Amino acid sequence: MNKNILILRTSTLSVTRFIPLFIGLSFFFTPQTVTAQITPTIQGFWNKIFKPARDPQPPIKPRKGGSRPKQSICLISPDVPSQTRIIWNTKPLFIWHNGEFQLSRGNQPIRQVKKIAVATLDSKLDRQTNSQRNNQKYLSTQIVAGKQSITYQGEPLKPGQTYTWLVFLTQEATAPTMFVNFKIMEANQRDRITIELKRLEQLQRQKGANPETIALEKTKYFADKGLWSDALQEAYSVLKPSSELAQLRQDLPKQLCYQ
Repeated sequence: MNKNILILRTSTLSVTRFIPLFIGLSFFFTPQTVTAQITPTIQGFWNKIFKPARDPQPPIKPRKGGSRPKQSICLISPDVPSQTRIIWNTKPLFIWHNGEFQLSRGNQPIRQVKKIAVATLDSKLDRQTNSQRNNQKYLSTQIVAGKQSITYQGEPLKPGQTYTWLVFLTQEATAPTMFVNFKIMEANQRDRITIELKRLEQLQRQKGANPETIALEKTKYFADKGLWSDALQEAYSVLKPSSELAQLRQDLPKQLCYQ
């Protein structure tokens, strides 16, 4: 009898010792419930930033090539606000929208930009004849057939200097079809913004932000300062855009040029 009791007590003790061990091991092999970490979403923020661009009087003022938008070229950025557009980036992004249909008269081809150029602004540009413009020296010429945006690929433009963006309908053309003037921001102001942008990016990286979130924060920064060409450049800089940003980049040019 005593022997049986001893065996029972020994068995009970062994089981008692085994239970905590089993529970401890099961912690590693049983799926654990983890509290979900809420990651801030950028859904909707792109459209919110560019909402003013859809207003009847948008802050972005494209240069339109005619009264029939779908048949004309439209220069979106740099644009033509009441005063010359100021740009922070010394290698700006040029954005335009090609015509989508042939002109109603004749069998003329669809109007599309095939070449662009950048030149220092001649104060007499508006009074120049085509032959005088032909002799103008360009800082950079880029072939852009099949494109509707491209980053300036020449040497960085100089702060405080005013330039002209010219577009051509053929690669061989020497006379521009349209042009837009723009100015690179003065050096002191540009340096301040450069420092602020570096701080903004550093803060976002510390938060673990992805490239699109960083671009979004920079876009908002530029938009808040009315620097819409730079805001657009940041929005277009994302290599793998979300569906919302991709749709925005597809729709916004038409919305600006057709309204």
